[in-house]
Amino acid sequence: MTTNPHAIAGVTDLIEQLRPTYLRAILRGWEAALKADIELDWPQVAALIRDVLAHKDESPFPVEGGTMDDDKDFRWAKSAAVGLMEELVKKRDGVTIPDHSMAQFAKLLIEDAEDEEAWAEYDAYEVGENSWDPLTMSLNWQWPNRLRALIYLATRAEQAPWKPGAMAAIERELARDDRHGAGRAVLGGGMSRFLVDSPEWLKGHLEEFFGSEHGLSFQQQIVLTTALAMHYYHRDLFDLLSGPMIAAIDVGDALVRGWSSESNPVQRVGEWVVNALICGHKTADDPVVKSFFTTADAKIRGEALGAIAWSFFRASHVDDEIRDRFGDLWDERFQHVKDYPEDHEELMGFYWIAKGDKFPVQWWLPRLRKALELEPAIATERYMIGKELAQASTVDPATAFAVLKLLLDGRDEGGMASHDLTRNAVPVVIANAMTAGDTALKSAAEAYMNDLGAKGNLQLEAEVKAVLDGAVTIADIDD
Repeated sequence: MTTNPHAIAGVTDLIEQLRPTYLRAILRGWEAALKADIELDWPQVAALIRDVLAHKDESPFPVEGGTMDDDKDFRWAKSAAVGLMEELVKKRDGVTIPDHSMAQFAKLLIEDAEDEEAWAEYDAYEVGENSWDPLTMSLNWQWPNRLRALIYLATRAEQAPWKPGAMAAIERELARDDRHGAGRAVLGGGMSRFLVDSPEWLKGHLEEFFGSEHGLSFQQQIVLTTALAMHYYHRDLFDLLSGPMIAAIDVGDALVRGWSSESNPVQRVGEWVVNALICGHKTADDPVVKSFFTTADAKIRGEALGAIAWSFFRASHVDDEIRDRFGDLWDERFQHVKDYPEDHEELMGFYWIAKGDKFPVQWWLPRLRKALELEPAIATERYMIGKELAQASTVDPATAFAVLKLLLDGRDEGGMASHDLTRNAVPVVIANAMTAGDTALKSAAEAYMNDLGAKGNLQLEAEVKAVLDGAVTIADIDD
């Protein structure tokens, strides 16, 4: 069905001829074909969806094989029908569905797909210690999948005739006591769609579903954290969610995650805060900015700054204005840690500034030295920086030499990062320090070379000499 969705074109009464297992396979195959932008037989698709949804749950066929060999009833086929409709009602750039067929699918989704048994199955599920997070649950149960499809349908076109019915259905489903939060995760993931296509509805229900600065319920925390996790920073979304984000910062580590990603949800708030600052949309006086940098844990603040620094490292280009505002923010945080040394973890992410190439050496190298002095744990980072430090030593030999010592003194000798420094940075940095024209620096570099040699780096003197003689250059260093 995926590669040849018209294989059964013209065949009618499939519901009477095939076991639910095969009906589910057909529906899933059509869904995959549609994702690949292959046109379907729209009338046949509508007819089978309608028949499956209208069929009672019990199957007239005896179950064959073991537990996973056959569908004992029509529940999985109905779930497949809803999954196919979710794909059908999305905005598409490839296949165009005729208006009359789309109207059919809209009616099927709004009316025929309303299934109390699907809600009961989802609601009855007992969450265990290692159960799915709300977003993952929303992808694996029929009820939240229908809600997601309704959101796609409602935001497909602003003046569509089915929009009022879809919006009414969404409100009915969201009025349920969703103790697992999968529906709230669906709502959080669809926030940008409502912002674009139904902004007044979103603003009118904002406090109800997303909370306010005065507090967040369990369900509101799921909506908010899912929305932040699934969306890139957006100025209008930031403004809408300012109050809930302040409340989320106050909740701290106890904040419920709609999506159990590696990052802390308060860190994600911080990433939005940093983006708002460096894009010039907000200043230090903004309530969310002030709340994050005064209330959030220093480690979380550092992880948020580090995440944006990593995005700079990964980016092919960063505008000068954004880079400079990020640099100013780092300087503010350096001063803060200098004034409040107990917040040293806030500087951990500065490593990615040095690892990237968006700031000039003259800017990042002395700040990396300062960061290492204020937060020595930066030296324990496993990511390799040997080549960057070697290149930096041609610009500022003295500071590069000081940074090299701080990095090596704080690392395990057997680690890959230490090996990288020893192989790629040590000979070049020492050689550049020896030829910088500073007698004291030359003496210190020679002494350090001898010290490293005494600790087992027996080839170091020869490697430094190769650099001094021009036999080894920066271009020869491993990436």
